[in-house]
Amino acid sequence: MFFGIPHSKTPNLYILGVPWDGSSSYRKGSKDGPNAIREATSGELYNSFSEGLVDLAKYWRYKDLGDVTAESFEELVNQVDDIVTAHYNGELFLFLGGDHSITYATIKAIKEASGESFGLMYFDAHPDLYSEYDGDKYSHACTVRRLVEEGLVRGSEVIQIGVRAPTKEQIEFAKDYGIRIISASEIYRSPRVRVPFEKAYLSFDMDVLDPAFAPGVGNPEPGGLTTRELVEIIKSLNVSVIAFDIVELNPKYDYKGITAFAAAKIIREVLGKVTKNVV
Repeated sequence: MFFGIPHSKTPNLYILGVPWDGSSSYRKGSKDGPNAIREATSGELYNSFSEGLVDLAKYWRYKDLGDVTAESFEELVNQVDDIVTAHYNGELFLFLGGDHSITYATIKAIKEASGESFGLMYFDAHPDLYSEYDGDKYSHACTVRRLVEEGLVRGSEVIQIGVRAPTKEQIEFAKDYGIRIISASEIYRSPRVRVPFEKAYLSFDMDVLDPAFAPGVGNPEPGGLTTRELVEIIKSLNVSVIAFDIVELNPKYDYKGITAFAAAKIIREVLGKVTKNVV
């Protein structure tokens, strides 16, 4: 039972696992992330309330669509698109990764199914703005650049939060395209983010958190956010969430489930925030 929320044939929340780590550049294993997150969201562990005392079980009904079974990235993009198209009717989607390249597929599918424009809030230690990485234009290190260059999101409607491992080239690309980068240092001073667009896709790379709070990731980067800081950012958001994902959780390196439980916390607080915004 997902946070004590009922499974339903008429859901307003769909969950889709995307177990792909084909472009992981350091420690592979995030393909096992979806099941680790599912285990960490058990209603046996949590009650159904968010920190804001929103009873998630009163509002949400969910359906888990299982996992994508693609053997290539092209196949993954097509499968995600087919699944989202078959089910989307304005419901909230939660995607469980997988490395961060899956966000290209999920945003593309949500945009095509909804026909709407929306911004991107990208929580990550890395800006993922390389032109290509190891010869792969769709690497997890290139995700935001591909989305912007292919017109799936506008650069001026991308906010990257928690960044602390950029390169000069990536910072220059961000400036050229109007991408707003909020560093981990800025969040340390003030964990509040004001959003200039009304609708957004939220993408949470677990390495946005400091390795002390999320050791189970593919590319750990010290000096990151605390779980508390990330929760406070979520609480501060003034945006309608169209879909969100949790990516780069690598159970092979996760000590005692610390990272998986942090992922569960993120999901629960996002659902609580969305409920407050729509009820």
